[in-house]
Amino acid sequence: MILEQEITRDKRGIPTAKVSQYKPSKKVKERIAQILTDFAHGYKLMKKPWPEFNDLSLIERQNLSQKSFNGYVPPKSSDPDENWKANVIRPIVRNRIISIAAHVTGALIYPQIFAQNDRDDEDKDAASVMRDLMEWAGEESNYPKTFLYAVIAALVNPASIIYTEYAEHYRTVKEVDEGGTWKEKPMLDEEYSGFQDTLVPCDELFIGDIYEHDIQRQPFVIWRKAIDYSQAVAKYGDNTDFVKYVHAGVQVMFDSASETFYEQEDSKLTNRLVEEVIYWNRTADLQIVMVNGVMLTDPDQPNPRKDKRVPLLKFGYELFDEGKFFYYRSLAQKTQKDEEVVNELYRDVINASKMKIKPPVAFFGAEAFNASITTPGTVTTFEDPNVKFQKIDAGQDMNAGLAALQKVEASISESSQDVLQSGQSNQGSQTAFEISRLEQNARIMLGLFAKMIGFGVRDYGMLRVSDIIQFLTVGEVQELTGGDTKLKYKSFLIPEKNVGGKKKTRKIELNAELPTEISDEERLEMGYGILDEEGGMDSDKEIYKVNPALFRELKFKVTIRPDIVTPPSDALKKALNIELYDRAIMSPYADQEQLYRDLLLGSYDGARDNTDKYVKEEQMMQPMQSQGQSPEVLNKLFGVGKNKTLNMAAGQPQLPR
Repeated sequence: MILEQEITRDKRGIPTAKVSQYKPSKKVKERIAQILTDFAHGYKLMKKPWPEFNDLSLIERQNLSQKSFNGYVPPKSSDPDENWKANVIRPIVRNRIISIAAHVTGALIYPQIFAQNDRDDEDKDAASVMRDLMEWAGEESNYPKTFLYAVIAALVNPASIIYTEYAEHYRTVKEVDEGGTWKEKPMLDEEYSGFQDTLVPCDELFIGDIYEHDIQRQPFVIWRKAIDYSQAVAKYGDNTDFVKYVHAGVQVMFDSASETFYEQEDSKLTNRLVEEVIYWNRTADLQIVMVNGVMLTDPDQPNPRKDKRVPLLKFGYELFDEGKFFYYRSLAQKTQKDEEVVNELYRDVINASKMKIKPPVAFFGAEAFNASITTPGTVTTFEDPNVKFQKIDAGQDMNAGLAALQKVEASISESSQDVLQSGQSNQGSQTAFEISRLEQNARIMLGLFAKMIGFGVRDYGMLRVSDIIQFLTVGEVQELTGGDTKLKYKSFLIPEKNVGGKKKTRKIELNAELPTEISDEERLEMGYGILDEEGGMDSDKEIYKVNPALFRELKFKVTIRPDIVTPPSDALKKALNIELYDRAIMSPYADQEQLYRDLLLGSYDGARDNTDKYVKEEQMMQPMQSQGQSPEVLNKLFGVGKNKTLNMAAGQPQLPR
C-alpha cells in the first residue's frame, strides 16, 4: 500500500505514473480513502520512537532484538590497527531464549473448555466433545508448531501475534482420463483451506491506538504483507477484479485530490510478489481485503465471524506498565544492555590474551624489520650489531576482566533464568522431592511469562471455539437419487485417546436427526445401540453422537489453569511413582502385581505398553511358606482379592493362571 506522499509527481503535483484501468464506484473510492488514512496513522505509530523502547521505534526495537537472538556479528574493520581485535560474541540472549522456550513448551497447551446449557447446568459431555474437536482442529492447523514458534517470538519480539481462521479456497486442476486427454475442474485447495494458523510479524500489523492493550478493542487493525503471486491466485483467482487489475510488482495507487487511480511499480515487490492487505474496523463492523491497492470485497463487507472478533491474538514476555501499552518488553530487549557489556568484556579478555601470548615488540637500530621475523621457526640475521628489541607491556589485567564478566553474567541470570532456576540440575539422579523443588523454582521464575502464555492460549481457544461452532457444525447439501437433497454432516476421528487408562479411537458423529428431547429409557436403549456399534466393552473404539443444533446452542467458556504452562514433568511423575512403589511393596494390604505393572513398569516407555512380558505366570512362594506365613497373609501379600484364590499344588501355593 503506497501512501499519497510516496506517489511520484511532477512539478505541478500531478502523478507521473500511468493511469490505471481500475475505476471503481464512488463508495469504493471513499472506503479506500478511509483505509489509506487509517494506514497512514498506523504507519506513523510504527515509525515513531517510544520511551518504552528506549526512544526507538517498533521497527528499530524489533531489528535490534532479532540481531541479538540471531547472534549477529558485525564485519571486521579494514583498518589494520583495528583488524587484529576480536569481534566475536557470546550467544547469551539466544541461549536464554532457547532454554526458556524449551521449558515452557515441554507440554503442549490446549485451552480448557467449560460448557453449560440454557439452564446454567454444566454439560460435561458437550465440553468433552468440544475439547476433542479443538484437538482435531489443532492437528489440522499444525498447532504444535505454531505454539512453539509463538513462544519463541514472544521472547524475541515486542509481541507474538497469531492469525487464525477457517477458510475454503478452490483451484482449477486438470483431470486426465484413460485416453490421455484432460479436462479442467475445480478442486478444494487443502493447503489454503480448513483451519489456518499464521504468525504475524510485528512490522506487518498496523494498529490505531498504541496505548490500547487489548487487540479486540483497537479502533482498526491492518495486516499488510507481501505474498507470492501464485499464492494470491490460489486465494483470489476466482475474483473478477483480481484477474483484471492485479499484476505482480505493480501497485494501484489512489490520488484523493483527483480521485484517480494510477499504476506504479513497487521495487519492494520485485516482479513476482503482490501486497495483501486485510482491514478490520470494529465500530463499522468491516473486514476488507485489498491486493496491490485493488479492493476485492464489497466496501461494506462485514466481519464474517459470528462472534465479530478480530481473528488475531497476541501475548508477550513482560508488560511495560499496568496493561496500557500495546506491546511488551521481550527477553531480548531486557537482556540486551547486559549482553553488550558481556560481549565487550569478552572481546577485551580475548584481546588481552593475544597481547600476553604475542606481545608487541619494538626494535632499535638502523635496519628495517616487519612482523615476519616473529614467525615461529624463522631465523633472522642482522648486519647492524647495535640492533636491539624490547617487549612492550600493554598492561592488560585479564583477571579484572574475567571478574567483571562474571558479575554481568550474574545480572543476566537475574533478568532471565539460569540453568538451575530453569528447573535443570547438574546432578545425576534426584529424589522426587529434589525434582519437585527444581520444578517449583521454575514455576516461580517463569510465573509471569507462564501467565502471559496462558492469556494467549485462552484467547486462541475463544477464537477457535467460535470457528468450530460456525463451520464444523454446519451440514453440506447433498443431492440424492430423484433430485431430493439432504444435509450431510461431518464425522471426526480422534486417535490415541486415553480413556480409563486405555488408548481408544474416538469418533464424533454429527447427526441432525437425533431427538432434541429423550427419556431415560430411550437414552439407555440408544446407549446399548452405540455400545454394539462400538464393538462391545473391550473395543478400542468409542463413538459420540451429537445433535449439531443443540450443540450450537450451548455456551462454551475457555479457561486456563494457572499451572498448565508448567505441569509436572515426566521425571517428577516417574520419581513419585517409584517412591510410592518402594513404600507400598512391603505392605500386606497392597496388590503387588498391580503395583509392579502400574508404578514400576508403567514409569518406563519401553515397558508400560507390554507389562505381561515382564510378569511370570507362576510365582513360587515356598520360601515364605517355610517361614510360617499363613495362607491369609499370603493372600494379602500377593494381592489375591475376592475374585482370586490360591491354588495349592504339591504343598506350594501358586497364583492362578
